[in-house]
Amino acid sequence: MKNINEIQNNGLLWVNVTKPEEKVLRAAQKRFQLAEQDIKESMPAFQRPKFVKREGYYFAVLHFPVFNRTTRRLGFTEVDFFLNGQNLVTVHDSSLPVIDNFWNECQKNTDSRDKYFRGTAAQVFFELLTRLLDSIFPILLHINDDINSVDKILFTKIPDRKTVEEILRLKTNVVTFRRTMQGHKTVLERLISSGGRELDLQAYQSYINHAREHVNEIWHTLEGQKESVDALHETNESVVGLRMNEIMKTLTIISVITFPLSLVAAVFAVHANGTPLISSQFGFFKLIGLIVSGALLMLLVFKKKKWV
Repeated sequence: MKNINEIQNNGLLWVNVTKPEEKVLRAAQKRFQLAEQDIKESMPAFQRPKFVKREGYYFAVLHFPVFNRTTRRLGFTEVDFFLNGQNLVTVHDSSLPVIDNFWNECQKNTDSRDKYFRGTAAQVFFELLTRLLDSIFPILLHINDDINSVDKILFTKIPDRKTVEEILRLKTNVVTFRRTMQGHKTVLERLISSGGRELDLQAYQSYINHAREHVNEIWHTLEGQKESVDALHETNESVVGLRMNEIMKTLTIISVITFPLSLVAAVFAVHANGTPLISSQFGFFKLIGLIVSGALLMLLVFKKKKWV
């Protein structure tokens, strides 16, 4: 059947469903006696990360980040695992190249197939999980580079709309990343505690330790990135606030200087008898000199009080 492929070796079977359509999942359900609820949760839309023990198999849902290079936004995709001692069924939408690469390696390379298809199907599961977790680190490094770039911008030029949009994009990416990864530790620990003898988890302790270390390292990195992005956001707000204060101070000083001088000009504009300077020789220039002198005097006062 299209969108459902399988590899069998040493009594172990990996069935890879590359498009979670109902027709394909119903075929897998009938073949492996999967629960109706799990089949429904394997169909779009996304479900929460989870791990449950069913009669004859274990069902796990995990999310993994997907970076869109065009929009530079981070999203996530879901991978569903149906696992027992002899069989592993994976359901995904083919947006993670790691799964396809591992599948092709096992399909084309006999040595790889013999290496990973031995013991129980947990060997294939943990190898795939390890590769999926390894593929997350380049995305973390990319986000670190973006954070460093924005950090340099904030301290080399005045922030603009583009800088604000970049900070908000980073903040959204980190939040999405954290939401994607927050269920991994729980799912992994529940699998380890519920795996039983059927999966022979003791034989895969190195895989388990590796997965635990990766999940903890990823989460700690995300915690640091969250703090960094929050600091960038606060710094930007402070810089923008300081800039607005400077602008408002400048406008206030201009208003304070302009208003009384405008009042003087308005008074002399009244052509009443006895108005000084108006009828005298060079009266216009004397009036201009008075206004300029008043402006300079106020500037000197502001300067002395360190308002400018």
